[in-house]
Amino acid sequence: MKKIISALLALALVFSVCSVAFAANGTKTSCGGNCSDCPTIIIPGIGQSNVWLLNDDGSYATDDSGDKINCFPAYAPVKPLVKIALAPLLLSLLFQRDIGLSKALTSAVDLCFGMNMSDGDGKCIGNVEVEKYPYSLAECSEEEKNYIYGCIPLKGYLNDYDEDHLYFFSYNSFGNNIAIVDELYDFIQMVKKDTGHDKVNIVPISLGGTVANGLLEYYGESNPDGKNVYKDLNKVVYIVPALDGSSIVGDIYTKQLTFLDKDYLYNGFLEKLMDEDEARLIENALRLFPDTVLMNALSNTVDALINDVLKNCTNMWALVPSADYPAAARRVLTGAEDAGIRAQTERYYQAQLNSDKNILKLLDYGIKVYNVVDYDVPLYNVGKSWNVENADGVIDLDSTSMGAYAANCGEILPKGYVQKNTHCSVPGHNHISPDHVVDASTGLLPDTTFYFDNQNHESTGSNDIIMQLASKILSTDEIETVYSDPNFPQFNVGRNTKRLIRDDLPRAKAVDQSKLSEEDRAELNAAIAEAERVLSSTIAVDGEAEAARARLIAILQKIGEYEPAKAEKDSSFGKAMVKLSLWLYKYYGTSGYTQMPLKTVQNLFELLNDILNKIFSAVKL
Repeated sequence: MKKIISALLALALVFSVCSVAFAANGTKTSCGGNCSDCPTIIIPGIGQSNVWLLNDDGSYATDDSGDKINCFPAYAPVKPLVKIALAPLLLSLLFQRDIGLSKALTSAVDLCFGMNMSDGDGKCIGNVEVEKYPYSLAECSEEEKNYIYGCIPLKGYLNDYDEDHLYFFSYNSFGNNIAIVDELYDFIQMVKKDTGHDKVNIVPISLGGTVANGLLEYYGESNPDGKNVYKDLNKVVYIVPALDGSSIVGDIYTKQLTFLDKDYLYNGFLEKLMDEDEARLIENALRLFPDTVLMNALSNTVDALINDVLKNCTNMWALVPSADYPAAARRVLTGAEDAGIRAQTERYYQAQLNSDKNILKLLDYGIKVYNVVDYDVPLYNVGKSWNVENADGVIDLDSTSMGAYAANCGEILPKGYVQKNTHCSVPGHNHISPDHVVDASTGLLPDTTFYFDNQNHESTGSNDIIMQLASKILSTDEIETVYSDPNFPQFNVGRNTKRLIRDDLPRAKAVDQSKLSEEDRAELNAAIAEAERVLSSTIAVDGEAEAARARLIAILQKIGEYEPAKAEKDSSFGKAMVKLSLWLYKYYGTSGYTQMPLKTVQNLFELLNDILNKIFSAVKL
């Protein structure tokens, strides 16, 4: 009898557990949709989704090390590239003219980017596979979790927010914008069904901002099938979103590139991208070609990138700023065969123009919208717009902030400047940044947009304060505006604490201090305390995190836990390269070595002409 009763109790227990686990029409969540935490979907940025190259039989292609080949941004197989380029390169050097060099570089572009090309319908023609996660992080493998948390390190900050409420929407950065948006809408419906919740949060990051633009435009109130995504959303938390593209991409499509200016190529371009020693060495090497040959080859290579790779890629078109789109479309989409692509890019262009209107519509539906942006880092100097306005290194501040006005990088607003209050007229609200660089009142959402000074776009995810802020917004309702929590002010300072948190501090805490001298033990504990003090504050001080990490690394090196810092070598060769490059540019401009004898003669004639003019002038006097 006891066994029967026990069995019945066990069945009752199993049934009760199952009834919780599969509540609300068989959901996968422990809450069955009956909790205050809305599921969150991360929409990652450019290159944050794994896209693998496949063999003809559908298996994963691998490199020489046996690793799967990731298609972003390209794949450069060394042996085929050497085969394509070596002979034209040597012949062009030998005869000092373009003997197949431009053609070889064009072929190299096609080889490296071939898997990312699209056809006339905007569909990727490469044999690739996007690694997708049609389930929550709770169902992900440890490898999948590590990858996702590596892209957006929210782990440890979401507190009681369950992983069965967290999703990662992956897509091909070189894919079709409309198809990606369609997939996202379906993904949202899947998440609602799996979790039992009737609404979700979305977190569009960087390129994910363009996907969100499309989502709100294509699946709004005018959707022909009545699929209104506004009814599905709870919170939207933008993080450095490319809502109006990036000037870098606009300059690529319009071919307004700094390195196609030969003077800038030889004096400024490379110096901003790498160490000056390396930059000047490359400049000296480039002079092996006549400048006409070099510039022609570079121009043809850019044409190949635009016409073969980017022309039909609608997701890259989404990164063209609205101000640049008409000129870019007139330049690139010129033929009758481009009508299909142009129709798609025009559709996104309209979504881009309607971005502000659609975001305000979110508020009308009661959806909470937040934005986190970086500023005061110049754009990479690839396009000619690189130093025109404030940015985060990759995307213009005007794009990420929904229209905030700012002084250019390294400058401040004019003396006596008064905030314009374009989108804020609340008395007492001061939206001028403490450094007097940004007027946030001109941004669309001045009361829910957070700014981080001197934070590079690419290291946004490595800023622990940004991750804590985003996590608190997603997992609680404590932050309504930039004034809700003094620990998260509207204006903050950027920092990169990823390695300090992940590597250095855990390593320091694991040290066996019994083997240390009293002096070293004291310094190690002081360095640990300093690092913890810095990390405990969500209000950053410029340079403080870097100094704390440097102190920690120094003591770890001293006690043998880290390799000692290598003394900087006296790079006499590097200094010589710098001097040589500057001297060559001063006296020979952009001329290649073989052009220099003629240039020398020209310089002598110019010098002689100046001397004669001076003599004649003196005689006349």
